Amino acid sequence: MAGRVVGWLQAPLAVAGFVLTNVWAISFAVAWFRTGEFPQSGGAHFRLALFGVTLFGIGWLWALGTGLSILRRSCRGDS
Repeated sequence: MAGRVVGWLQAPLAVAGFVLTNVWAISFAVAWFRTGEFPQSGGAHFRLALFGVTLFGIGWLWALGTGLSILRRSCRGDS
């Protein structure tokens, strides 16, 4: 929205992290319903979930930093 090209990198990073985390959540739920017990050690795709959460966090924090930078510049009157 602010015309920054960096947003085209931040959004896919966060979306990829979200998708990977949901792949784990779905596989966890399927395993739980099939066995009636929580899967041991986080389930089959637990490392994928950790990677997804990390990607999402990086994308979100990067976007937060960019947004705060834009806000600071707009308060100072810079373009």
